[in-house]
Amino acid sequence: MKLIAAFFAAFVYVSLTQNLVLTGGYGASEAIRSAARPKQIMLFSIMIAYFSTVTSLICRVVLFIPAFKNSNEIVSLAVYAAVLTLVYFVSVIILKVLLKTSDWSDLEQEKFLRQTAVASFNTIVLAIPFITEKATYGVHEAIAQGLGAGVAFLIATLLIHIGMRRLEDNTEIPMSFKGTPALFMYIAILCLAFTGILGKSLFF
Repeated sequence: MKLIAAFFAAFVYVSLTQNLVLTGGYGASEAIRSAARPKQIMLFSIMIAYFSTVTSLICRVVLFIPAFKNSNEIVSLAVYAAVLTLVYFVSVIILKVLLKTSDWSDLEQEKFLRQTAVASFNTIVLAIPFITEKATYGVHEAIAQGLGAGVAFLIATLLIHIGMRRLEDNTEIPMSFKGTPALFMYIAILCLAFTGILGKSLFF
């Protein structure tokens, strides 16, 4: 029962309270791009959840090995990057085999694989193992952190998408603030709101 409670606590923490996009800026640029293409939001969020979960879980196990257990941050980051790269290449090989049997055109397959690359090396994915190690989370909490990262990205992107639509329909915004300036101000207010809920950032 304690493991289940710890799992859900870590999941809720990273997906809602410590939303990495809105409190740490991780993956913010990709969240803005995804918000402009709402049809891709769910798929991209699933990709981030997958890569975050698998990378975080493997890193948590690897960092239990005595040779890496007391390593400094530079070595840990190298481990994160190496594990993520390995997970990406294995995933691409599997996807290519599966896509060969699908009805997708070559262009659609290429586009999907390109999205996979962007999702896998998103900064939010690399941030999850860092948080897992810093918070000394166990394996079950590492899985929750990874899944929560995908949900956090989804929530942030949907909020940005809603804001984009409202800003486009708002005729009272001065011309000098329309578009990117207004969107950045809206995102800044969102970031303040989420940081206010937490009270402080996890990283400072």
